[in-house]
Amino acid sequence: SRPALFHPACAMLPFCDRTISVSRSKYLPCRIRGVPVQKDPNSLSGHLRRRRLELKIFQAEAARRLKVSARTLSLWECDRLYPAWAYWPRIVVYLGYDPFTDSSLGRPKGNESLDVAFLTSKPAATMGQKLLKFRLEMRKTRKQLATELGIDRKTLWNWESGRRMPCQSISEKITSLMMKKV
Repeated sequence: SRPALFHPACAMLPFCDRTISVSRSKYLPCRIRGVPVQKDPNSLSGHLRRRRLELKIFQAEAARRLKVSARTLSLWECDRLYPAWAYWPRIVVYLGYDPFTDSSLGRPKGNESLDVAFLTSKPAATMGQKLLKFRLEMRKTRKQLATELGIDRKTLWNWESGRRMPCQSISEKITSLMMKKV
């Protein structure tokens, strides 16, 4: 147990003879370094932080359960690092559901891990979503697939994000590539 909390002003005042003792073991902060815990998280960091606080465990214990270092979990919870495919099953078991259903994982900073997982139960509706899902299922980076298609990486990003659409000849090339790999 932690020592009793003691206010320094009480040492100077002769009439203050009480100390307050509160056990911290059963309380976790609802705010972590000024970052509020989301009730409905929209990123992996929010899902991980919310689950950890639901379990009433500290980061070290959550990291042990996920079989990663506390530093790695900290980076995941701050959205500075995104987990690779190898960690996906552990995260799903830890959370109790699949958080990798949002194609915007890794946004808004735009840095992309080599092996970011993307598995969704919903079928891809647009050509860009199909292309993104295909690329991530094949475990390719944007640069690798762009090189394979003979286009620029930013062009591929524009297609995946729905900002632009490929021309007819490139669409046919993409479709044939998807059919070959499946």
